[in-house]
Amino acid sequence: MLPILIVDQQALSPRLGYVFHRRWLQPYESVVSMLWKFARMNLLSGYALVKQVSPDKVDPYDGVAPIDVDVRAIARMLDVTQRCVRIGMKNLSLDPNGFLRCCPSCMSLGYHSVVHQREHLDRCPIHGVQLLAACRHCGRPSAYRLDAQLLDAPFRCRHCRHYYTASSYAPPLPWKALSSERRIAITRAAIG
Repeated sequence: MLPILIVDQQALSPRLGYVFHRRWLQPYESVVSMLWKFARMNLLSGYALVKQVSPDKVDPYDGVAPIDVDVRAIARMLDVTQRCVRIGMKNLSLDPNGFLRCCPSCMSLGYHSVVHQREHLDRCPIHGVQLLAACRHCGRPSAYRLDAQLLDAPFRCRHCRHYYTASSYAPPLPWKALSSERRIAITRAAIG
């Protein structure tokens, strides 16, 4: 008989054998998108993830504002640099009560950028389409807080669970890198 392994959800780390590859991350990918990929690939609940991202005890259903996230914990959990996580949170602290804004075409690729969260942008720099500030199906916006409800719905509306994607399907697994033209477009938008 093999022993039953119990995962300590208080200390998720690469040594526990989860699936995540740095090459799945794109330039200026948001921390939400990173955690969605991690949760989806490992069938983790949003509840378990929220407990990992804050240095303080937090109610997973109240969540954590991006400004209060433990950067070191996320970097260690995803096996990426702290700089990568900080870039994924850039400019998010400007509006802690903001809502998720996304490009349906980018979501189809399994990608959400911090650039999409900038209030002065109304179109995706990669695809040129209007950014969504609310679900096309139920019409409700999603608060941009790392909470169990948001992280339990990778690339979907937290309320009705319909995909934000352009064609209403789950993004492909594993994710492919953005083309060089798309990487240039998102980098220009992030810098300028």
